[in-house]
Amino acid sequence: SYNQGASGKRGGSGGPGGNGGCGGNGGNGGYGGDGGNAGAGGHVWVLSADPGSDGESGISGQDGSNGRNGGRGGAGKDGSAGEPGQSGTDSRHALIRLNGTVENLNMQLKICKTSHDLSEQSFGIDRNLTHSLHDVNYDFKLANSKEIILLQAVGGHGGDGGVGGNGGNGGSGGNGDRGCDGKDGSKSYNQGASGKRGGSGGPGGNGGCGGNGGNGGSGGDGGNAGAGGHVWVLSADPRLLMLIELDCRAGVKGKGGHGGKGGSYGVGGRGGDGGKGGKGGRGGPGGPGGSDGADGADGADGADGAAGKRGSYGYAGGDGPTGKDGDAASDGLIQYAVVNIDGNVIEKGSDKYHASVLGYTITDENNDEIYEPNSDFFITNVKWTNKGAMSLPSGSILSFPSTKYISNDIKNVSVLTDARINQIFLDSHQFRCHLNAVSNVSINQPYIQPVKIASEINLLNRLFTCSQVSTTLTCQYPIQITNIQIPTFLGPNERAIITISFANISTRPYGTCSDSAGSIEFIFYAHSLIKVLPATTEYLYQIMPNGQGRYKINEKLSPKSTKTIYFEFSLGADASHQLYESLFWNIDLLLRNTLIEKRTDSIRVVPEFNPNIKTDVLLVTNSQTNRLEYLAYQKLFQLFKYSSQMWDIERYGSVYHPQIQWLHTASLIIFIYLNPKSTFNIIKSQLFLEHMNSSENAGFICIGTCLPNDFDFALFDYNNLQFIDNKQKIKCEVSDHLWSGFVCRQPDAKKLNVMANELRTNYEKQEDHKFLYQVVYDDTTDARFQDCMTVVY
Repeated sequence: SYNQGASGKRGGSGGPGGNGGCGGNGGNGGYGGDGGNAGAGGHVWVLSADPGSDGESGISGQDGSNGRNGGRGGAGKDGSAGEPGQSGTDSRHALIRLNGTVENLNMQLKICKTSHDLSEQSFGIDRNLTHSLHDVNYDFKLANSKEIILLQAVGGHGGDGGVGGNGGNGGSGGNGDRGCDGKDGSKSYNQGASGKRGGSGGPGGNGGCGGNGGNGGSGGDGGNAGAGGHVWVLSADPRLLMLIELDCRAGVKGKGGHGGKGGSYGVGGRGGDGGKGGKGGRGGPGGPGGSDGADGADGADGADGAAGKRGSYGYAGGDGPTGKDGDAASDGLIQYAVVNIDGNVIEKGSDKYHASVLGYTITDENNDEIYEPNSDFFITNVKWTNKGAMSLPSGSILSFPSTKYISNDIKNVSVLTDARINQIFLDSHQFRCHLNAVSNVSINQPYIQPVKIASEINLLNRLFTCSQVSTTLTCQYPIQITNIQIPTFLGPNERAIITISFANISTRPYGTCSDSAGSIEFIFYAHSLIKVLPATTEYLYQIMPNGQGRYKINEKLSPKSTKTIYFEFSLGADASHQLYESLFWNIDLLLRNTLIEKRTDSIRVVPEFNPNIKTDVLLVTNSQTNRLEYLAYQKLFQLFKYSSQMWDIERYGSVYHPQIQWLHTASLIIFIYLNPKSTFNIIKSQLFLEHMNSSENAGFICIGTCLPNDFDFALFDYNNLQFIDNKQKIKCEVSDHLWSGFVCRQPDAKKLNVMANELRTNYEKQEDHKFLYQVVYDDTTDARFQDCMTVVY
């Protein structure tokens, strides 16, 4: 496909196979277009110039027969050789004439057996095509598409050689016969004499040897590839050559067949069993006496004969050799020629013309080296050349097509002149392109978008692929916010300053000056509880009727420079009714009265701690405590009729402040544990110990997912399992007091309580003082993740 960015269309079917052949090759797929602007896909017209037929693959050799069983196993027969593959036939040759226009294109196709020489300046059809096979005429209408004609004159593929036959298996050796039995021993007739020993059995016969396996047959040789055809294309209008592509490749040579597998060896015959030994003779009768004497003993039986030996195994047959690959063929010859009306050749070449872009220059509209959204830029000094083998005719169209981010007038093109081979031109046309406006303003970051622009040269609406040269531009605004500093929390009636740093990244000045490239202003607005305070001589801004702060840059902002501005604001007294609520704020950056960047975030309402009042509860909060959680605690305190005050870790950093003293201001401390925002290591051990000793009602409750070994306080020296008194303050401040006694993830609650109560009891014996330490499990949320809540009261 020659449409930019479009996929190549499926190739047409191949020509018919020759006699005995495997059928012609399938048509090749169209050439994929180079990446770029997508357009309507074009068809490929596939024509056949009688391509060579594929050779048939060779027939496999026959397997050898197996050897016979016998005294000695017979050898397996060798497999026969595979037949060679047939050679692919050469493609026919073709002469093509292109006439007419792209709207009505006529193509005359003449197929012949012999090639022709175009070295002469005159080409006579009748004189040179004496062996013409047939003539064909085609008419095409290609004006409203990007279709091309693909003519194939490819050689046939060589057939693969046949696989050699497998060798026959060797025959098994015959089994040996059984040995003869031994004769019985003779009977004794002498009084009291023993019988004779029986004769030994005869040995068994030996097994026959196994036969050798037959050798595998040789693989057949592959067929030779067919040569590609010679094709000539003639036209009086050189532009029409843009509408045709040729494929004159040689066929693929056939592969040699694999050799047959050798036959397996014959198994040796089993040896015969030995003969059975003869029976011993009977003993003689007893002698005379006062009573008869004892009879003589029977003779011993003869030994059995030995078994025969197994016959030896035969040898396996060898694998047959692989056949040779067929010979490669040469590609066809391609020749283009431009002729006059009389058929005389004006110019010829082995390839067409190819327009190619070498480079170009891009400049922004206001010369600040920034490519802004919704602005123009210019492309000039396009350098191009003809890299083909023939002269490029006039009429090619140079353009820079529109993309997702860039708009270009369809008439904004340059019509190119004709060009000789390797002739270089510098196009004088100025291309005006437009960067599209941004649909949505960028939030919490400057707008930065890489955009790609690419050149194109087309002739008869067909693309020269080498003309696509792309450049990536960074689309952004010249003024960008670089940093904003603003408190993340604030208490009722507290004042604060928001600091805004921004930069001019361009090469031109902005702000208020004679050569300014545009005005700059900032708008600060927020929740109704956040009030912009009147400007001072230090902070120059205006408060608009709607309460928003407006800061217009009334000075020169030099190229590649930065500046910082400020707004002062306060949190209203009514914010005391919205404690731990998050209140939004916004900063808008306007360039030439157009919003180009927005920054937004929130401020948490966090009360200040008052050391001059006493309450029942001191609630220690952190940066993750929200209003819903705060209201839940307040409801709980109301049920117990507790007064309360808050100490926020985000505000004070830890449960300690050199100027603010919370000690003796509350009986119960409730600590919201949240790793890593709020953990026990932010509590000063000595202050905690003083609090626990301050009164009989003093207590501490930790709520969260902490473990007992996180309980890092000076209440107990867990390393020595003893209480730390005031005399051990130095040790208390130096050591970490890590609980090494209970290190498991989920210690047994009963064991923890026993140990804690033992510590408490021992301490109460020394001090007139009640103290309790206890560990409680919280499994109400999810029984799979039981977390310890450490409680001391």
